[in-house]
Amino acid sequence: MNRFIQYIIIAAGCTALHACDKELSKPPQFVKVDATAITDQKSAQIALNGVYYRFANVDASTNQISWREHHLPGSMYSGYLGYGLGPMRDEENNHLNSGFAQAIWDEAYKVINAANGVIRGVNALSDASFAGERKKEILGEARFLRAYGHWRLLSFFTQWFDINSSYGLLIRDELSAISNISKKRNDVKSSFEFILQDLEAAAASAPAVNNNIYATKYAAMALKMRVLMMRGQQGDHTEVISLANTIIGSGNYQLENNLKDIFYSKGLSSKEVILGVKPQPGQELSQFNTSVQYYPGVSSIWVARQELKDLLTNDPRGLWMVDRLTDFIEYSPDTYYFCKYIPYGASSTVTSETSYAFRLSEVYLLQAEAMLRSGGNANEARDLIKTVMSKAGITDFTAIDNAISTDALLLQNYLETSRNLVGEDGADYLALLRFPAATIKQLKPSLLTIDQYILPIPSEEFLQNPAIGDQNPGYAK
Repeated sequence: MNRFIQYIIIAAGCTALHACDKELSKPPQFVKVDATAITDQKSAQIALNGVYYRFANVDASTNQISWREHHLPGSMYSGYLGYGLGPMRDEENNHLNSGFAQAIWDEAYKVINAANGVIRGVNALSDASFAGERKKEILGEARFLRAYGHWRLLSFFTQWFDINSSYGLLIRDELSAISNISKKRNDVKSSFEFILQDLEAAAASAPAVNNNIYATKYAAMALKMRVLMMRGQQGDHTEVISLANTIIGSGNYQLENNLKDIFYSKGLSSKEVILGVKPQPGQELSQFNTSVQYYPGVSSIWVARQELKDLLTNDPRGLWMVDRLTDFIEYSPDTYYFCKYIPYGASSTVTSETSYAFRLSEVYLLQAEAMLRSGGNANEARDLIKTVMSKAGITDFTAIDNAISTDALLLQNYLETSRNLVGEDGADYLALLRFPAATIKQLKPSLLTIDQYILPIPSEEFLQNPAIGDQNPGYAK
């Protein structure tokens, strides 16, 4: 590439990152939702659509979805994705002045607050205002979305890995107003309980069948599986196994025969997708979108690290998920074009701009992990892992067959989780953090202390809400 063009691209990338940093430094903005505007089923549905709008993180000024904070942070923290124009401190789990914390925080609370508006407004209406079971269904979907927002915050801003920790969620269960902004954060135990209550209600009331850009009872069950795996208390793993059996046994979903087809051709039409995020009209035409982000057709900003390249050695996915070295290896050595969502040099499409919140592959892998952690049948867990791998084109299962001990098979399950779900809502990072500290250090040497497992609460929150309590350990207010 011509050096002059290279410098132009680098400058553009730095300008884009600076713009992102300016956006991230803005204080949290609580979405204004007028619950009194919900007067009947039609207005309730419009308000619910507004919650989905926030769930998809649509930028009102550009009408584009950005799921960057779902694709990147988890896989960056676990060591597989990076920044192509010079390593970010986040890549080495140094989260002081994190490039993602404010955006994750703001996005989650916008979803939560909008969901609270729907829950309050719909509860105030009589059942007669709705046809059939629609009132219950709307409440079920809204409670799923509120649970999802709180789960995101639980994952990144709390000591979820310690059930006795006081560093839990700042739970928002009311529409935000001046009178209730000041609030203390909960402990971890009650944080889990609150999210699980929402998910139990969602699983009971959300529709069984819905377009897969909207929540269903099965999406609620899939999220509940994630939450229970994180909590890991007595009975949680058994319930995860049961939930997986229910989702798989519903017949609504099936593993895609060729994993690549989900990302390159089928998108949300794949029967494997439990819940996805569809791009807004015309989004695929933008150069600065989810899959491309940057010339020449795949991102030179967000890239695959050598760790992902190595993980996919002798794996068919290595032939399409990770392409050639980037053009900027002098700034970020050993970085490659990350092509999971779009082939190198291709034009973006609606499919390449689609994001995936829940896929059936994750259900299989969580079930396998739950079996192993609860002392269940190791051969059944082994078969689940093999089934998922086979859909990615794997035919050699020697590593799985040779994993005799529970710890060895848990490691293989984690590695497949990383290969299959990298760049998808942090599944690889949460699976990593479920290992003992010594194992985590081996797998990600820069994770030296538990303080690094989570992000700092954005400083603006302490100015707006002095009652929140202490900052997360290892960070200053």
